Amino acid sequence: MTATRTPDTVEISLVIRVSAAGATAVADTVATAIRSAFDEARLTVDVPQLDVEVPAQRGAPELRIFPDSRRVLHRGVPVPLTRLEFDLLLHLCGRPRLVHRRTALMHEVWGTTVHVDTRTIDVHVRRIRGKLGRDGASFIGTVRGVGYRVERAHLVRVEDEG
Repeated sequence: MTATRTPDTVEISLVIRVSAAGATAVADTVATAIRSAFDEARLTVDVPQLDVEVPAQRGAPELRIFPDSRRVLHRGVPVPLTRLEFDLLLHLCGRPRLVHRRTALMHEVWGTTVHVDTRTIDVHVRRIRGKLGRDGASFIGTVRGVGYRVERAHLVRVEDEG
């Protein structure tokens, strides 16, 4: 910590080293604590914009799909899915980052002989998201007017049980 004094003020510089993943949260917390400790009218807190790219964590993914046993685990907890929900999730996660058009999903997941309204797909995606909890929408993103895409592909793994 360094301090610079002028006739009316003292400038204090504080350097805190933290992991890149938590830098923004720590900066916000420190700035809030400092602001609450002093009269804000006489205090200026500059928090530089942190342009930090956090590398993807290696290790156990948050969402694991086992096609052979038709099981899905989210953070190690089983997720009960219907047959169509499982097939839809497996299809989306089997080709992550690709935008899956609703019409293509109808044919590839439901089959070409079944007539399905595209909104039926929206309902199934909403149910899957709900079963994944608050992370659901961050795993399966909506591409407005087109379809869906797996957004956090680095946290999803389709794997064999062997």
